[in-house]
Amino acid sequence: MDNNNNNFQVNKQFADFKGKNVLIGLKNWEEFEGKIIAIDNFLNTVLEMDDGLKVVKGGKIAFISMKDS
Repeated sequence: MDNNNNNFQVNKQFADFKGKNVLIGLKNWEEFEGKIIAIDNFLNTVLEMDDGLKVVKGGKIAFISMKDS
């Protein structure tokens, strides 16, 4: 089995969020606003916020909404 997976690609719908300003709502009703700098197929997300970086585990996300620029 080849463990070197150079062909891994993030779902295009998720990748379209990269670099965009978004609102992320969590299942516990918390919300975060910022720019997505990384996202994967599990919706694990790195968000650039005014006060630094925030890593959000995909399983905790209820929704991701693009903000008006």
